[in-house]
Amino acid sequence: MNRSRKGLEGENRAARYLEGAGYRILERRFRSGPGEVDIIVRKEDVVVFIEVKTWDVLGTESLEHSIDSRKRGKIRKVASSFLHRHPELGGCRIRFDLILLSRRMEELNHWENAF
Repeated sequence: MNRSRKGLEGENRAARYLEGAGYRILERRFRSGPGEVDIIVRKEDVVVFIEVKTWDVLGTESLEHSIDSRKRGKIRKVASSFLHRHPELGGCRIRFDLILLSRRMEELNHWENAF
């Protein structure tokens, strides 16, 4: 499976998980100038920007290496752009999460407030 297809499959799996956990998907693969956010969801008064990674090995070391400070900065800029386009979300709290999936998608780890 090529990298793009694996990424999309991982995002689909993560979206199903999030919906099952009571999140409402607002946007997928939202792009703005500096980059992209894989999934944007809302649950009650919290808007969550989620990066999805599919990895062979899961663990905290994967979390550290998967999103460096440059990537976090891009995600924050994209989040700001999204919120600017959606002023109705202005009263919501914001959170940045990470979902790591095993290569075969059988294991999913969700880190809330990852950065």
